[in-house]
Amino acid sequence: MALVDILDEMADAIRTALSTADWDFQVEPRRVITPTTPSIDVYRGDPATDPELAGFGATAADIQEGRIINVRLRVSPTDYEGNQEILLELADPESDTSIVQALYDDPTLNGYASDLHLLSESGDNLFVDIDPAKVYIGVVWRFLVIPAHS
Repeated sequence: MALVDILDEMADAIRTALSTADWDFQVEPRRVITPTTPSIDVYRGDPATDPELAGFGATAADIQEGRIINVRLRVSPTDYEGNQEILLELADPESDTSIVQALYDDPTLNGYASDLHLLSESGDNLFVDIDPAKVYIGVVWRFLVIPAHS
């Protein structure tokens, strides 16, 4: 399965989970350099693979073919309290708009993956735009995605 299909399916799953949210999100299956906040982008992590992750139950061969995918949420610091609520809501595993639960609802990503695991979730971070005068507050979730074999 192509990496582009995996990124597309992850973004679609997130869009579906956020369709009932009170906010309008920009959700893209590629890195967004200058976002329209609140924004979620799905892109390859760095490193993109890590053979040391075989402890997650996949074989070493699967891990070498697996990909580390980042899901990044960014909001504007303009309305700091209101936008921090968005960060907390999407990071809450009990929320209907939980990013992690959105992806765990179908860890096969409509058949494009054999499995998906959350590796880590950052705390609230500052992200600088290509224009250094613009700053965002955000969270990054790192997932290991094992592509399905046909």
